Amino acid sequence: MFVWGGNNKTMAKLTSSTTHGVLVLPLCLLLLYIFSPALSLETTKLRGSCLASERDALLTFKEGINTLHGSLLSSWEGQDCCRWRGVLCSNKTGHVVKLDLRVDPDEFSWASMSSDISPSILALEHLNYLNLSFNNFRGRQIPKFMGSFKNLKYLNLSHAGFRGSVPPQLGNLTKLLHLDLGRNYYLQSVDLVAWLPRLSSLKHLDMREVNLSAAVDWVQALSMLPASLRVLHLSDCNLNATLSALPLYSSNLTSLVTLYLYDNYFHGPIPNWLLGNMTSLEELWLGGNDLVGMMPETMKNIHKLKVLDLGWNQINGDIAELMERLPHKIQSLYLWGNNLNGSLPNWIDNMTSLSTLDLSYNSLTGYIPSGIGKLTNLSYLELSSNQLVGMILEDHFTSLTRLEMLDLSNNSLTMEVHPNWIPPFRLKGVDLSYCNLGPHFPAWIQSQTNITLLGMSNAGITDKLPDWFWNVISQVESLDLSLNLISGAVPKTLEFLSAAYSIILNSNQLKGRLPKLPMGLWYLDLSRNYISGPLPLNLGTVDLRYLLLSTNLINGTIPSSLCNQLQSLKILDLSNNQLSGQLPECWTSSNLSKADPRDLRPTGSNLDFISFRNNSLSGKFPLFIESCQQLLFLDLSYNNFSGNLPAWIGTRLPNLVFLLLKSNMFSGYIPIKLSKLDRLQVLDLAHNNLSGTIAPSVNFNAMTLSFNLHTSLASIVEDLDDYDDFVSFLVDTKGQILEYHNDEMAFTLSLDLSGNNLTGEIPKEIGALAGLTNLNLSANRLTGYIPDSIGGLQSLESLDLSNNELFGEIPSTLSALTFLSYLNLSYNNLSGRIPLEGQLETFEDPTIYIGNKNLCGPPTSKNCLENQTTTSDLLEYEDGYDMSSFYLSMGLGYAVGFWVIFGTLLFNRTWRTTYFLFIDNMCDRIYVFVVLKWGRFKASIRKK
Repeated sequence: MFVWGGNNKTMAKLTSSTTHGVLVLPLCLLLLYIFSPALSLETTKLRGSCLASERDALLTFKEGINTLHGSLLSSWEGQDCCRWRGVLCSNKTGHVVKLDLRVDPDEFSWASMSSDISPSILALEHLNYLNLSFNNFRGRQIPKFMGSFKNLKYLNLSHAGFRGSVPPQLGNLTKLLHLDLGRNYYLQSVDLVAWLPRLSSLKHLDMREVNLSAAVDWVQALSMLPASLRVLHLSDCNLNATLSALPLYSSNLTSLVTLYLYDNYFHGPIPNWLLGNMTSLEELWLGGNDLVGMMPETMKNIHKLKVLDLGWNQINGDIAELMERLPHKIQSLYLWGNNLNGSLPNWIDNMTSLSTLDLSYNSLTGYIPSGIGKLTNLSYLELSSNQLVGMILEDHFTSLTRLEMLDLSNNSLTMEVHPNWIPPFRLKGVDLSYCNLGPHFPAWIQSQTNITLLGMSNAGITDKLPDWFWNVISQVESLDLSLNLISGAVPKTLEFLSAAYSIILNSNQLKGRLPKLPMGLWYLDLSRNYISGPLPLNLGTVDLRYLLLSTNLINGTIPSSLCNQLQSLKILDLSNNQLSGQLPECWTSSNLSKADPRDLRPTGSNLDFISFRNNSLSGKFPLFIESCQQLLFLDLSYNNFSGNLPAWIGTRLPNLVFLLLKSNMFSGYIPIKLSKLDRLQVLDLAHNNLSGTIAPSVNFNAMTLSFNLHTSLASIVEDLDDYDDFVSFLVDTKGQILEYHNDEMAFTLSLDLSGNNLTGEIPKEIGALAGLTNLNLSANRLTGYIPDSIGGLQSLESLDLSNNELFGEIPSTLSALTFLSYLNLSYNNLSGRIPLEGQLETFEDPTIYIGNKNLCGPPTSKNCLENQTTTSDLLEYEDGYDMSSFYLSMGLGYAVGFWVIFGTLLFNRTWRTTYFLFIDNMCDRIYVFVVLKWGRFKASIRKK
């Protein structure tokens, strides 16, 4: 070894260092070799990459997912699964610990799993978080292997389209803190005790809308839930019990913070002891049950309670007493839809923590106390649909700086504020419908620039719409100014209301043409105004579902462009306008078959309601209606349509309930296939040129009492409730034209074939229509007898058979129609005595029988006795002796007696003597005969 410079001591140190270095180096290399995998793994984790086995498991899982789910899984490419969307790995171990595949709810309708969940994800042994909510598993069952994730702390399978039983294997997830199975509508769990109590660490349990009606042990399972539970959600689970049966008082659930039990079948009173030891409770949701009585006094002892929902029950009593039993720190109080009465207490301003107060749909009376204006935290005030009266002044809003929602609608309130008043709040929603705000348009609305919901229907406003109005409501989503007398012009375009989905302006005095509509609008009601001009070629929206334009001055033809723009339309009402020409053909079923189904849908495929009543439309029966297979209501009456009625009405429109074709020029026969319309309850073909006979198959199923009308009409009644009173139809009944709305429509059953050229007899099968309330066959050429079966129309209120050629007697079965209040049989060829039994005794107007010259008896002036040539035609003796022989004998006896008497007197005394003896004898006989027969005659008269 060569050393340059230095002494021996230095050389010795260098030699020693070198020797140690030589010894340490191999040791370091050995350690590096031993720990290199761990170092390599740690380096990998620092780079964020995942384990190959777990990556492969995720890719296998992905193969079972529909490609439409790609918006979430498009990032699942490459080697580093820890960078994939929805995947989270541990920074320390690199294992996948979180899998969040929750779908955006807006995409739920089409996102789906195309196969069962792959068990490959069991390779993710360190998984502690799994969220598959808002996927659509299309009725598949939750896989049993879900119970094998022993490290799982969070499991969310809500709103995912699962059905069947909940696997008891979920009870193996003993580390689980959060379990959400809610909103799987067909999911059920029969044996809750088998698995639910074993989740010993559970803090959050959500099983809303899981059907537990078959779980007989649910009360027992509830009592066995762990004391760690903080949130329990069992809403809309079909639970049926009294609240006193719940083990909340004696269970371990003393740590519950939130309890959801709304929308079940709990009934009976709320027991005093029920909530006695739930001192940690902050939210209690019991709405939508059948609870009765007054709130228990123990409620006041739940000092931490912030939210109480008892809405839509039958809680009754005085509102002041109820509020006395509340904790003073309550923040949100929902008592809507109960039977509460009395007045709001003046001390309500002491409840300074209140942020939400909903007392709507009760029977509250009296004034709104001005102290409500001191609730500085109040953001939501809902007092609608009560019987409140009096004035609303500025004092009611003095300190309500946080108020965002105000609903005082459907009361007898009058708002009186200074024209220059500027409110302290900035509302997002206000509904003052059916309150008196007029006559001027409320100027304070100008300051509410954040408003998204504005309702001032029937508010007594007779003013012109102010110029600033449309700018102020630029963010509005729902607007209702109906049932006022507001004047002014509608803007040429409403596109600037980009957030609007509902605009209701009916029954005002607005002018102008139909404006271009916001792109997202789905409800427009401009009926009963002065909207004029033709319909625009471009409405501006493709999502419109309700288009109500009746009773305006709209003219011209209906443009064909309307067809393609209104593919989502459910309600179309263009009645009472000045429209003319033929309807556009749009896409009929015939030419639709030639089109690419990916590009086109048949126009009207979503339509429930069509009314073109009272226009000047012409042409044949509209062909596009053949595509409207969901149609419930069709009104083409009072137009100029012509041609034959197509037979496909009876087969292509299976849901039809109302068919109104009155006062057109339709001709030909009534299609027999109309009888296939099982749900048809109103058929009006009056005043057309129809001919032929009334087919025996006239017995429509919905017009019989055997048909469940409530089931049939549930959908249309629900829809019509949304259209207020502006959807209607006309019925010629009880001698007048009556207009029916809403519920009146739903429960009117009418058959009107009057004013046509129908011939033949009234079919006896018509008596099967026991549900009919109106039958009008007048002004035809019907012949034959009125069938006795007509007495089977048990619900009939109006019957008009006038102006036909009917003959024979009036059937006595009519007297059995106990609901009959109108009858017209005039101008036929009916004969005989008018029956006066039962209901027919109430008809005293003789004009209902006029024009039947052979009818007699009350209420007409014609006496049935004077209606015969001889009295002998009406009277007979009890023993069958004919009175005509009696009178004949008397006549012959008189003639013979006359000549015998005078001959005897003239020619022979002996004969005179003999004759008088004979006469004496005959007189005695005749006297006896007459006395006996006259007695019988009087007895016969008395009996008759």
